[in-house]
Amino acid sequence: MIIITDVCGTYVLVLIAFRVIASDIPWTHTYVLRYSFITLISLALMHHVFGPISDEYYYGLEIFSIFNAVSAYMMILQGKGYEEVDLSGKVAIVTGANAGIGLEIACQFAQMGAHVIFGMLDCICNFMQTLVACRSQERAEEAIAHVKANTNSTQLEFMQLDVASLKSVREFAAKFTRKFDRLDILANNAGVNNYYRKETVDGFEAIFGTNYLGPFLLTNLLLPLLVEADDGRIVNVGSCVMKWATKIPFDDLNSKLSYGTGQGVYNWTKWAFYLFTLELHRRYSAITLTINCAHPGLVMSNFQKNMHPVLDKIANWFNWLRPFLQQTGEQGAYTPVFAATCRNLTGGHYLARSDIEELPKKFVDEELALRLWDVACRLVDLPLDYYPLPKDNN
Repeated sequence: MIIITDVCGTYVLVLIAFRVIASDIPWTHTYVLRYSFITLISLALMHHVFGPISDEYYYGLEIFSIFNAVSAYMMILQGKGYEEVDLSGKVAIVTGANAGIGLEIACQFAQMGAHVIFGMLDCICNFMQTLVACRSQERAEEAIAHVKANTNSTQLEFMQLDVASLKSVREFAAKFTRKFDRLDILANNAGVNNYYRKETVDGFEAIFGTNYLGPFLLTNLLLPLLVEADDGRIVNVGSCVMKWATKIPFDDLNSKLSYGTGQGVYNWTKWAFYLFTLELHRRYSAITLTINCAHPGLVMSNFQKNMHPVLDKIANWFNWLRPFLQQTGEQGAYTPVFAATCRNLTGGHYLARSDIEELPKKFVDEELALRLWDVACRLVDLPLDYYPLPKDNN
């Protein structure tokens, strides 16, 4: 009997340790403290640390240990989830929606009874009119077929978008604004991580260009529509690895001097993405436009294929463990969808497990956010005084 309690208890402690070490959840988080305490007490009771217990309590402890392990899995991996709302008639853009988290975000938007219009990016799901942005026509068609097969949505549209190309971003924004007179939700999900240093067609280091500059320009070009929405939402899909960043290298944003394995670059670009969220919120907090950065969790994907080959091989060795320690793509979409649909949610936050997570003060630096904004404006050729407001405010 003791084996069940030991296995369940070990699983919970390993899950918590893995998540804390990866910076996915703070060690002071309620879930960490609660499940660690309950697990340790259960193990102590089962092993008679506080003295022997009668036989009739063993079965109760075994059942309780199983319940505790399942509860820890549900809450630490996916959190509270979200409450479905009616998105009928709304238009949403999801970048990088050909697979993984982006595809699941698109599916979950579509499942909310939205009327979807065909207006794609490389795959725009217009469930509410949801625009799914992908790179190739074939991948877009596969994504649309997946959404159609898993939802009642019949209107999905494709529009070409490559956030690594500023020209593509401008062309997409121009085409979209000609075709649509509203935009309610923008989910900036597309991102990359490369072991080898690469450059975009514009000459920027690829991780910086894709994870920050492309979404920065896209968001700004779509702001004239977003600010007119009754309840506009911008969701920047972030990552807990931003907490591993030590600085924003303004003297080497293209990482020509110190690229390493690329992981460090990925870390600080995700911090930069949160700072972008912070500055956007500062500018638009007075109107009905809610901007947040949503961490999807440690999702099972092929993302490690672009990391160091050694890390990729190590990850493959532990593939059998991943379903017990990491989220599925569907679970990973819960927090971004929560950010896009929760009615009483305010802006400027870092979200995880469908809840607000307070970051260390180092990362919430408004001066740094403004400095990065100004630099990005110059790099993408956007006027520093570019500041779209609702027509009623002009």
